Amino acid sequence: MRSVIFHNSNTAAQEKCRGWPQAWRRKQELRSARTSKPKILILIRVVAMHAETNDLAPSTSFSRAIDIAASRRATTSTLAAAADLSSLVEPSFSFSHRPGLFDEAGRLMLKNLTLPELEEWCLSVGEPAKRAKQLYRWLYGTRKWIRNLDQADGDPQAFSAEFKSKVFSGASLEGGLQLQSVHTARDGTRKLVFALLGAEQGGPARGTHGTVETVLIPMTNRSGENLRYTACLSTQVGCAMNCQFCYTGRMGLLANLTTAQIVEQVVEARRYLAEQSVPIRIANIVFMGMGEPLHNYDSVMATIEILATGLELSRNKIIVSTVGLVPEMRKFIAAGTAKLAVSLHATTDEVRDWIVPTNRRYPLDQLLGALRESFPYDKRKGDDFVVIEYVLLAGVNDTLEDAQRLLALTSDIYCLVNLIVFNPHEGTPFRRSADESVRAFRGVFLTAGRPCTVRTSKGDDEMAACGQLGDVNLSARPAPMLKPPDALAARLVGTGAGTVATPLVMAGETGSGCCGGN
Repeated sequence: MRSVIFHNSNTAAQEKCRGWPQAWRRKQELRSARTSKPKILILIRVVAMHAETNDLAPSTSFSRAIDIAASRRATTSTLAAAADLSSLVEPSFSFSHRPGLFDEAGRLMLKNLTLPELEEWCLSVGEPAKRAKQLYRWLYGTRKWIRNLDQADGDPQAFSAEFKSKVFSGASLEGGLQLQSVHTARDGTRKLVFALLGAEQGGPARGTHGTVETVLIPMTNRSGENLRYTACLSTQVGCAMNCQFCYTGRMGLLANLTTAQIVEQVVEARRYLAEQSVPIRIANIVFMGMGEPLHNYDSVMATIEILATGLELSRNKIIVSTVGLVPEMRKFIAAGTAKLAVSLHATTDEVRDWIVPTNRRYPLDQLLGALRESFPYDKRKGDDFVVIEYVLLAGVNDTLEDAQRLLALTSDIYCLVNLIVFNPHEGTPFRRSADESVRAFRGVFLTAGRPCTVRTSKGDDEMAACGQLGDVNLSARPAPMLKPPDALAARLVGTGAGTVATPLVMAGETGSGCCGGN
């Protein structure tokens, strides 16, 4: 059992003890524990009992010990006294604010940690900082991707028995996901469906069940040769943002993914491709799967660091898509860790309030104003531009007037406009714009000498395309469909789109948020 209790009325002595060698510190802690008040000994006995029955890891944090004591009906005074001592025994890490760091047994899930954070942890258990780089190579290095340290045995760079013991007792290499199935579309797009591991399966404490989806998109040259994959990652189970054209948004938000669970999507995808003897590498990462990345900001930012340092992916090949959480977007731009894409999807507040409800909190003038400040066209340089994403919905936002307004709104922003062909799904009131409408819309930009691309739809026959990810059946209360403006309602009927929406309940002016699967 790890000595989780340290009690001494002399604060100076406590601080002095912190700097002692580990063996001396343990001896002093045990001596102090034997002389502590009975109510503290209750907590020690509870922790010892669980450790002896393998119900509790030796490195269980103090707060977790308190939780266990509470579950065993410890008195209020016991818990209060324990909480008073927590500052003396609870290790304080720079990353402690992030959720989902520990599993149910109190072990630190190391795939949540960036390299500096892993170095910090190594130092805390008496290991040199360089051990973190060694561990990173085995966790993320090409064709390693180990699930436990024993898989490194026999290699000159393997780990010592002492280090493996420290990891086993106080940490976990689990990523919190398990590959459940793979669906391959006609065009070679692969949708990987992962089951989230619950707390009882080694996942994060208080973790949720369900599934999350990752898409591997083949990128080909003009001759059709597959050169590389783009991995489209999910950051949440469902999404709180309720974008009206997005299948993920219908789920509502069920859970944020931890850093480990986002990173594990790439690790498992690489492992899967290797097992299938697919020689094509994952070269690009887009945070455009399930969820709004900036709504899970801390976990996503840590993930980007791990992808860049551990998996050695270029930051210029990592794109984070948002529908415009302006404060978080400003923070992201200032950090400069990856490229930004903004899902605009409308040129007036009236339309955007409906199809992207986040606009009610951060309207177009705020969103575009932030982009003008950060990506001014008159100070453009190299590839430091923002991608403006715009899904074309028949009869809603695909007219030539919409194209002219979008051209004007973005004229002073250094950007690339990326038009997205709508991918239909069950229950949607929207329809895909006609090919001639897409060409005409793009032509407005090309005539003005502005870059504008059309995103090719891939994987739609397996519900793997943009806006099609997720499982609405996981949600007990699907997000509502919102009432369109009167003028647009007539246009929807004119396109025939409204006829698909009859099973859906039309709701009033409620909800706010972004598009899952940006």
